[in-house]
Amino acid sequence: MEKCVQHDLNEEVISKRELRKRHVPCRVIEMEATFPKEHTLKIQVWDYDAASSDDLIGESRVDIENRFYSQHRAHCGLAYVYNTSGYNTWRDRERPGQILRQLCQRNNLPVPEYERDYVKIGGRKFRCPVVDDNPTERENRMALTVLHRWKEFPICGCALVPEHVERRALFNRKRPGLEQGKLEIWIDMFPIDELPVRPAIDISPQEPQDYELRVTIWNTEDVPLVDNQFLTGEKCSDIYAKGWMLPDDMQKTDVHYNSLTGEGNFNWRFVFRFTWSKCERMMIVKKKSSVFARDETEQKMPAKLEIQVWDSDHFTGDDFLGALSLDLANMPKGSHDSHNCSLKLLDINSPRISLFRVLRTRAWWPLTAATTIAPDRHHRRRHTAAGKIELELSLVVATEADKQPVDTSFSWFRNPWKACCFVVFRYYKWRILGCCCCIALVLLVACAVYAFPGYLVKRLLKA
Repeated sequence: MEKCVQHDLNEEVISKRELRKRHVPCRVIEMEATFPKEHTLKIQVWDYDAASSDDLIGESRVDIENRFYSQHRAHCGLAYVYNTSGYNTWRDRERPGQILRQLCQRNNLPVPEYERDYVKIGGRKFRCPVVDDNPTERENRMALTVLHRWKEFPICGCALVPEHVERRALFNRKRPGLEQGKLEIWIDMFPIDELPVRPAIDISPQEPQDYELRVTIWNTEDVPLVDNQFLTGEKCSDIYAKGWMLPDDMQKTDVHYNSLTGEGNFNWRFVFRFTWSKCERMMIVKKKSSVFARDETEQKMPAKLEIQVWDSDHFTGDDFLGALSLDLANMPKGSHDSHNCSLKLLDINSPRISLFRVLRTRAWWPLTAATTIAPDRHHRRRHTAAGKIELELSLVVATEADKQPVDTSFSWFRNPWKACCFVVFRYYKWRILGCCCCIALVLLVACAVYAFPGYLVKRLLKA
């Protein structure tokens, strides 16, 4: 009889209530088994019901005894790299050098000889140049290379199982022959004897984190002009922008009236709260599917910021001018000035950044408007330029955002001094300073001209 400890990383009997707490159904389960009495591992996945009994979704059976005694050493997969620290540390209780020595003893082969760039076993040499200052770690890394090539050894060689995550089908007896889903697991088995078993790898997923996205709409340029002025007939647009990450949280700026050049100045800030899962690189949205639903439904989607620019109309529907969609995890870098801002920035091969790494960026991005070509054939669509928009994106952890809240806008009516500083003086400060200097010079000359006759008369009378 043989006893072994089994490390099973799977989804074995995890209820929906626990899934909602953990977000991702990953679990490490440790148990003891005795051969040949306990030879089969049965894994079941259930559906949790609050009012009635739970329902079995499906199960999978694994012959662990066959795996443990297999010549392919299937009880613990060989890692591809030998690491002594970090998240990918060597999890087998026996090091690669010990495993290789045991294989040689079992097959009556000479002890491995480690040279500078190869390992010699009998008359066979395995080339494995490994550079390492520590001789012990160097031998283990060379031994691991040989283990992955053990099938090349003549007569007694066979393929050893590498580490991997296996995907098993789930079946239910009530629905024979019909697959009820997939289960991803890996199984490690170790004998219980004098050698201690290494602790299991912690595969619990990182908890999703709450973020606050602060979007400042600064300016727009070259926005299409779709209206005509009542008196002069000039082309103009009453520009405003709106944005959202979820349709339920849409926000709007104020309106920049009578723009004759497609330029709009806003300095308006949007604030969005969302939950981000770093391991899955997805935004997690929780909401109830209906008013009568007891639990919230969890949905995962990319963290995308949608910005649209519209023309405001009083008596008819607003006119759409352009749009911009930014995936916060993989967004175009943008341009530092409006002159170099073009549709090339939205190309797939253009430089990309992740806002979750840089945390803050400010740039110009092009606005696009979709145009349909050949609608009666393929309904193909192409994007045309529809102006440019200057945005400042800042990503703050929710706890820090609560400590340092921000104003939602720089409105001319609510904060005229702040809006003047950020709008007028920011872009026209040198012109304003130049005008002030010119005015001061003119006043100085005027004072001199005004005072010159009186000064001249005084000088003449004294003479």
